Amino acid sequence: MRIYYGWIIVVLAGLVMMLAMGTTVGVYGLYVIPVAEEMGLSRADVNTAFAANNIGGVLLAPLIGRAADTFPVRRVMAFGALCYVVSFVGIGLSQNLWVSAALMAFALPFVIGGLSSLGAMTIVARWFEAQRARALALSMIGMSMGAVVMAPIVGWLIAQFGWRNALIGQGVVIGVLFAILILFLRERPGPDDVEPLPKGMSRDSSAGKTGSDPASHKALSTRQLLSIPTYLVLAPAMALGMGTFQAVTLSLVPMAQEAGISVGTSALLLSVIAIAGVVGKFGVAIVGDRIDKALLASICLILTAILIAMLPLPKGTAQLFALAALVGLIAGSMLPLFMAILADVVGANSFASANGMASLVIALIGAITIRLSGDLYDLTGTYHTLFLTLAAAYAASSVLMLVISRMMRANAQASPAAAIGS
Repeated sequence: MRIYYGWIIVVLAGLVMMLAMGTTVGVYGLYVIPVAEEMGLSRADVNTAFAANNIGGVLLAPLIGRAADTFPVRRVMAFGALCYVVSFVGIGLSQNLWVSAALMAFALPFVIGGLSSLGAMTIVARWFEAQRARALALSMIGMSMGAVVMAPIVGWLIAQFGWRNALIGQGVVIGVLFAILILFLRERPGPDDVEPLPKGMSRDSSAGKTGSDPASHKALSTRQLLSIPTYLVLAPAMALGMGTFQAVTLSLVPMAQEAGISVGTSALLLSVIAIAGVVGKFGVAIVGDRIDKALLASICLILTAILIAMLPLPKGTAQLFALAALVGLIAGSMLPLFMAILADVVGANSFASANGMASLVIALIGAITIRLSGDLYDLTGTYHTLFLTLAAAYAASSVLMLVISRMMRANAQASPAAAIGS
């Protein structure tokens, strides 16, 4: 029996996301000290460059998303690979801080977005319908494993050859690897590509055969997307569930240190959350397509809210690590579930545009919750109110997902285009 090429797409997309995230966001901290020492910069100055990358990513996400839905995704990913080479080699060679900052703010976001979240994910979403949650979850394991796999390699390169040569070497070698991986990607299924269905699921006249008429491949416009009621509820639900998690991870380590846990042991909390998140994605791969995805997301969100509210309570290291593992396990399932629901709501052909616009809301909520977390701690002197507030954000997201579940059931027979204006 011929293997459905979509599963090969999942593996290729996972590798792309592992390399893209694992050599950028996942290892940025390894460059802080050597760059600061050579360039005579403060830690705040070096961190500002990362902030510039985040701001650039937020502003460019809608543009990249629209490009991925308008032009061939492989072309957008190829441009992202070119930006990878230009960014890494350019920063490695540059002696001018403004040039390096410009590359961080305007070129590197095309790597993270164009290659990963708005590139590889979009292709996976197009290849799957009945098993979309499973496919996205499996491909995103590559994203989660990026830092785990690449951090030791990048750390060794920096130690052996210096940070500049490490950047230049990565730019060339990883850039070539991206070109090879993109070469084997295919935009969408062809007429003979029939998606296999999970055991026990029946196939109607249209499900599972996703190689449709090219005329149906046109993406929805921004106005059309914003006129889909379910999308207008989903975007803030995603923002509350994903943006808030940044504040949780940023606050967890200092809270553990104040509880008397060493710096090294506290840092392990983040590794525990990351590893548990991989397990959570495997869980989504197993059950995500067999039940109501929005309902499952709502249950996961409310469980995460309860666990986050409990984080300041444990007095021992073992209890805190157990709670952190549970948070990572359940919260780790959120991203593939959200992405699968998003594709179901707007259609795979408008997925990148909708994801790019949602990224603006996610970034805004993330910035607000990060700032609010610091203010709440400064005001109260404890982490109890802080984590209760973050838990409330997750609870609100859970309620919104229940609403989405009901809306999606009510429109189960309608296409995204038919749902516009309803």
